[in-house]
Amino acid sequence: MNLKTPLLIVISLLSLSGCGGTYHAYYETIKIALEEPQNASMNLEEVQNSSIDVMSVTRGERPTAILALAYLENGQHKWVSGDNAMLIMENGRIVRTIGLGNDLIYTANRSEDPLKQLPSELSNKAWDFSLDWNNDEYGYPVTSQLDEPQIAQLNILTKQLDTLLYIEKLRYKAPSDYVRTQHEWNNYYWFEKTTGTLIKSKQTLSPLSEPIEMIYLSRIARLDL
Repeated sequence: MNLKTPLLIVISLLSLSGCGGTYHAYYETIKIALEEPQNASMNLEEVQNSSIDVMSVTRGERPTAILALAYLENGQHKWVSGDNAMLIMENGRIVRTIGLGNDLIYTANRSEDPLKQLPSELSNKAWDFSLDWNNDEYGYPVTSQLDEPQIAQLNILTKQLDTLLYIEKLRYKAPSDYVRTQHEWNNYYWFEKTTGTLIKSKQTLSPLSEPIEMIYLSRIARLDL
């Protein structure tokens, strides 16, 4: 996912249709600047006036991009960038990617993901799952452990936000492919303290991946604080 910076995003909701709890938001056009990349940003008024949910995404050292929520189906949020890359998320976790180069194509055992319980009490803090990648790499086992939350303050869209920060410690138990790399890393999840809304996360998909920081701009704009 190159995440070329969208200079201008024009999104039209063509229709909303539902069946069995599945909804699709169809976007009409996304215009992007293909010249020198620069960080994209939106102010509070622009976010509030957007006809569709948006979030800012920073991958590694690349410029910040704005992604739009293109689909909401089967409990998954599908966010698209101006260059048609996609992050597919479930309960705030990236479970699949399209357009990143070495894409994550499947996350197993998602029903046991402890993120489904946050920010309430964690009845099961540990989680074992596996990941499949598009270069014929399948079934890499991962163990996840969530720490008790910390109080953290964020200032986003001119709002002072009190959050619960959960740090997730992950360990990649893959055998040979990653033997010369680190096997442990952390993910971070910020939940607004009063409403329990996930407003920011920073996730790394594997020891060889760049971190992806996501800020849910539309969710923050809707908070009545």
